[in-house]
Amino acid sequence: MRIVMLSDNESIGGAAIAASRLAEALCGLGAEVIRIVGQTDWRNHPWTTEILMTHREYLVMKAIGKVSTRVKTQAMGLLTSRRLGTLLAKLRPDIINVHNLHSAGWGPQLVGICARLAPTIWTLHDMWSFTGGCAYSYDCRKFISGCDATCPSPREYPRPDPVTIARSWRLRRRLFAQYTNLTAVCPSDWLAREARAGLWSGHRVQVIPNGLPLDRYLPLNRELARSALGVSSERPVLLTAAQALTEQRKGGKIITEAIENIQTRPFTLITLGHGHLPIAAEGIDLFSLGHIDHERTLVLAYNAANLFVHPAPVDNLPNVVMEAIACGTPSAGFAVGGVPEMVRHGITGWLAHGVSARNLSRTVDGALARIQQGADLRASCRAVAEEEYGAPLQAQRYLELFRSIQRQSRPVC
Repeated sequence: MRIVMLSDNESIGGAAIAASRLAEALCGLGAEVIRIVGQTDWRNHPWTTEILMTHREYLVMKAIGKVSTRVKTQAMGLLTSRRLGTLLAKLRPDIINVHNLHSAGWGPQLVGICARLAPTIWTLHDMWSFTGGCAYSYDCRKFISGCDATCPSPREYPRPDPVTIARSWRLRRRLFAQYTNLTAVCPSDWLAREARAGLWSGHRVQVIPNGLPLDRYLPLNRELARSALGVSSERPVLLTAAQALTEQRKGGKIITEAIENIQTRPFTLITLGHGHLPIAAEGIDLFSLGHIDHERTLVLAYNAANLFVHPAPVDNLPNVVMEAIACGTPSAGFAVGGVPEMVRHGITGWLAHGVSARNLSRTVDGALARIQQGADLRASCRAVAEEEYGAPLQAQRYLELFRSIQRQSRPVC
């Protein structure tokens, strides 16, 4: 089977990392995978990579955007549409699997080009495919009847222009009406419910959790992991991680207050990601590893921690929580989005009900008390990962979906 995967980035960001893991696992099962991306990482992979836009073209588009966002959008739409159509005609895929588009500034019209040429499955990593441009709607439900300029999160990634939000939502509505053969894959039940409530209503929406290479993300000796990182073994260790630690959607407004309100002291907090948390409280040792893309170091960090703290107020099926669980480290987070599907009370972690720094710190205190009493949950975390989150299992589920759609679908012209 020849599978073309379309995504904005090859391996930067959570969605691209998840797509890379799927591509690797599909190749491991014998599929031919060709990835069309906006930005490549220039590394060797088991798949073939095609670049949709050159770096020079990105710079030109960026310069145009400084003059007119609308002109930039139109120019990028014309360029990427023409380039994608040419590439797909050359590659002649059996199946097209779309992932995130919005980090590169691409529009949903690219999915229509895919759907005209081959059965197309859109893997949703957030809500962008069925909103007017926001990745998460928080408490807003306008994505069901029609998004508009009153969007509560236009300044958050990917920063949709309020002027174009209503038009963007209508464009998506036309896309779904025209291409009834589009299928969605959602990593979480929560995202599937939101998609079906919105523009994906009437389309096939399947839930397939993301997967991990469990031979690389696995439990290690905690003392050795701490020693390798230079972290003290004399106190409990917490870990928090995000691409950008201070980003609001990642819990940047919550984490500092929550950590400073934890009563179980002293403890060490390891941070992974860009940015710095302004924590300067007695009994808290801050240990920053910065941004890490070396997988072995990530695994050491997960294994060094007694508890992973995930402060995001909205989320789908976060890679970081899955990675922690696979390494035998339980998590504490909010009962939002797909997080409760991963963080199961007393099995893989503990949940705070009600998004607030105070609730999260109380949950962490309770978790640390249970861990000190012997409930480290290492075995139960790993058991869940092995049963549900193996990358080969995810890839096999995708292949079964691809084959069923191949049998039932015909390209829409």
